[in-house]
Amino acid sequence: MTSSVSLQTISISLLLIFNTFISTSADGCMSVNDVNQKAERFLDHNRRKLKFPENSLQNRSLSPWVYSVSRDDNRFPHEIPFAKCLYKGCFINQREDMSYNSVPVHVKLTIMRKTPCKRRPDRYRVKRDSIIVPVACTCAVPSYTK
Repeated sequence: MTSSVSLQTISISLLLIFNTFISTSADGCMSVNDVNQKAERFLDHNRRKLKFPENSLQNRSLSPWVYSVSRDDNRFPHEIPFAKCLYKGCFINQREDMSYNSVPVHVKLTIMRKTPCKRRPDRYRVKRDSIIVPVACTCAVPSYTK
């Protein structure tokens, strides 16, 4: 009987310890260290998708583009390259042809956002989100042409 009481006591003690741990994180708020660890795992998994593209294609395209960096410290990754078309028309026979349009090519990118917790400003909530990112430009027939 003594052993069952001590097992119950241990079980209740463990329950109280874990319940206290759960209640501190039940609101979904994480410490800066926990946010950074989660972000690092996320970025490690997505690292190959986040590399800056090579320059060769953007300069050889009929619709050349440049990249600008979008920075947001509350987003993981913090920096994302966004393509911007250099011309409205397309370069055909070494001149801009306005009978075609340079249009951005978009992809949906999964990111993580952190927001401060209302009641605990030293902690953060982290959630997955997605954004549309222009990654290149292509030459297209204008949409009004049939």
